[in-house]
Amino acid sequence: MSTTDDIVRRCRWALAHNNGHPNGAWSTGEQLAVALVLADTAHLAAMDYTASEAARRVQGGMVSPPSNMRRWLATVRAELGVW
Repeated sequence: MSTTDDIVRRCRWALAHNNGHPNGAWSTGEQLAVALVLADTAHLAAMDYTASEAARRVQGGMVSPPSNMRRWLATVRAELGVW
């Protein structure tokens, strides 16, 4: 799975170029991570994931997963400066 910096970069791309939606060409984990960060419930639903399922999938794919996924999401959102 991508690093936090890569997820931030992908979120910025999604916001600038794809109406805040992940690119369907990205890996499942990358799409889910970006959709979670950007609260893109439509994209999660299209991938047949709930937010909880997506969070577990993303966390499970991380080399050093955060112990608190909500805190990680808040950190990424703060870095983006959109929340």
